[in-house]
Amino acid sequence: MSPAHTPQIQGAAPPWFTPQGIDLALYPIDGVIRQALSSADGDFQSACSILKSMCSAGRVDAGIFLLGLQKHYPENYERLTLIADALEWFQSPATVQAFASELRRVQGSSATRRYLRRIIDVLKQFPPELTAETIQGLSSDPSVGTRFRQHLRDITNRNDW
Repeated sequence: MSPAHTPQIQGAAPPWFTPQGIDLALYPIDGVIRQALSSADGDFQSACSILKSMCSAGRVDAGIFLLGLQKHYPENYERLTLIADALEWFQSPATVQAFASELRRVQGSSATRRYLRRIIDVLKQFPPELTAETIQGLSSDPSVGTRFRQHLRDITNRNDW
């Protein structure tokens, strides 16, 4: 985060600066949001990385913003892949439903394969009680590509699921 994006408080250290480093649970999200909307790929990648860390620190607002960001870049599969990666830390019913919608919406191709695989890999990391019903449905949904339906069936056949 550049100094221009970091709000300063006169005479006192910002509350997100702790002896252990920056506390992302308290870090302001405004500048990160601006970065995520930037046309510069480096800014976008940095923002996704920070948003992912914020989600891992329990920031629901970061996860909700990532879900909205997914809708903002509907055809930019490179950016969508980074967003899906960041959403690994926002394990919520809304994320599962957003991923299910994407698996139905996006047709498999060489341009989209990496994105769709990332979605499935992230879903595998979620607790089965959160994903089981949705994955079962997707594994037989004809709007999901054949290869991806097979990957989803493989998840349901895992011993630890």
